Amino acid sequence: MQKFIFIFFILIITQACTVKFTTNAVDYDVIKTFSVQQFDTKAAQAPPTAGQQFSEQLKNKILSDTRLSYLPSKGDIQFKGDVVGYQIAPVAPGADQVASFQRLTVRLKIDLKNIKDKENINQNWNNEFSRFADFAADEDLSSVEDQLIQEIYDQVMEDVFNKAFAGW
Repeated sequence: MQKFIFIFFILIITQACTVKFTTNAVDYDVIKTFSVQQFDTKAAQAPPTAGQQFSEQLKNKILSDTRLSYLPSKGDIQFKGDVVGYQIAPVAPGADQVASFQRLTVRLKIDLKNIKDKENINQNWNNEFSRFADFAADEDLSSVEDQLIQEIYDQVMEDVFNKAFAGW
């Protein structure tokens, strides 16, 4: 009898602790390919290769985190976009009203077109994604720019990936 009560108690506890995750994941029976059009750099202060860099990173992220195959054009899911903002602004005033940090903010406008999955409510969208990274005001931007852009792109990449493939 004690064994039965113990098993019943364990079953009750495990049922109470169950967590269920649901997402609008990719239907690999319908969606098999993707394409990423070369992103343009339209922000005046941005490095000229900023768009190309993001395009390649997005392509690599999708290849590594999904089972989709890459096509240069006309994939089942199609991404295109532009780097539309690149701004450096002072933040965190320090002594004598001099900023102790600067903030690099990058904005990307991204379009997703899903030509296969008509049931997916997120099949087509056009969003602007913006992220920032701070650096010390006494640092030269050129010495930290690549690292900051990578940090920002990593954050934007997660936002775009979640919006496109997790329905967030």
